[in-house]
Amino acid sequence: MLGAWFMEILQGTGRLFFLPFLYIALIMSVMVSANRIKKERRMFGTRVFDRFSEWKGTWSVSLLTGLVISIIGVGAGLTVSYPFLFLSAAILMLVSLTGRLSWYSPAYTLGVTGLVLLLLPFLPESWKSHPWMETLFDTSLPMVALLLSLLLVREGLLLLKTSPSHTYPERTKGRRGLWIGQHRGKRMTVVPFFSLIPGGVIEPFASWWPVIPVGGDTYGVILIPFVLGAEWLVRGQSPEMASKAIGRHTFLLAFFLTMLAVGSFFLEILSIAVFALALIGREWIYLRHRSRENKTPFFTSTPKGVRILGVIPESPADQMGLFPGELIERVNSIPVRTENQFYEALQNTGAFTKIEVRDEWGENRYVQRAMYEGEHYELGLVFVEPATHESSVGFF
Repeated sequence: MLGAWFMEILQGTGRLFFLPFLYIALIMSVMVSANRIKKERRMFGTRVFDRFSEWKGTWSVSLLTGLVISIIGVGAGLTVSYPFLFLSAAILMLVSLTGRLSWYSPAYTLGVTGLVLLLLPFLPESWKSHPWMETLFDTSLPMVALLLSLLLVREGLLLLKTSPSHTYPERTKGRRGLWIGQHRGKRMTVVPFFSLIPGGVIEPFASWWPVIPVGGDTYGVILIPFVLGAEWLVRGQSPEMASKAIGRHTFLLAFFLTMLAVGSFFLEILSIAVFALALIGREWIYLRHRSRENKTPFFTSTPKGVRILGVIPESPADQMGLFPGELIERVNSIPVRTENQFYEALQNTGAFTKIEVRDEWGENRYVQRAMYEGEHYELGLVFVEPATHESSVGFF
């Protein structure tokens, strides 16, 4: 029996290449990354973040989440079908046309999938006779609800783990025509997990397994690379604090939906509540976020110093520990109020630079570093106001 399981797992791993999820993810990541870099070069004259940074730092938690879902799904004997997987992939492909990762939330992709399954009985009778339609009719709604809630937990963790290096600076005009800054969060990941499918050589080993079968008396295993993502805009508050607030609310929603999804195995109508509340809750979370944005912009010019809008990863500024939102007030005791003054102060400080900054809580701190030849021009900061000194474009 162990040999049968081992062979099915190997074959199931190869089956992931027959599913569209991975290819949709690759195409979407290329498009999102290319559009971001194009915007960065137009705004700042240089690329700020590397290609595919939307994926950075997501794999370890996604693999752990996939392992948990695999243990729950295969251990309980929850079964999916190819028609269900291709229906989910089709919805993922449709929302990909928007070019926005916010639609990659499982609240939308699997929530809409669940609602489509609910509407199948209302289709014309001629459609219902198709073998794939018959298989879709047998799809377990509690299984879809549980999968949605568990993947929504991963989305909450994705947002909670957002750091200043995971949101992307943008420059725009405010209501009064002055330049203001904003940050756009974009995170994307793939959660690979194993699930049962009809067919294969695995036979039921207990009377209760599988819990909810979908046709057939034997089962195989398939590795599903489910794609999820998030996108949000921050203008009136700290990007990191805003991201974590959205993440906390998403995590609480996912926890509540998980309880309902477990209950739906005993009372199936609860699965409908999971689909509806997932969509409503996700919209409510982002409406609440946008309501908190209706305040004075967080990234604005100020006569007290030079506001940092973004820090290029692995640059000297990043190594010095400077963060977006901080206000640079002095460079080696020289007050700076504009980007040009900051640039001139760097040229006059010699080989060692000490910068006084004020953080978002109003506390002063100092960062310092030896500056090597050429690094004055490539410190790695972008500011709210566009550069006026030709040689500083894209570097400060």
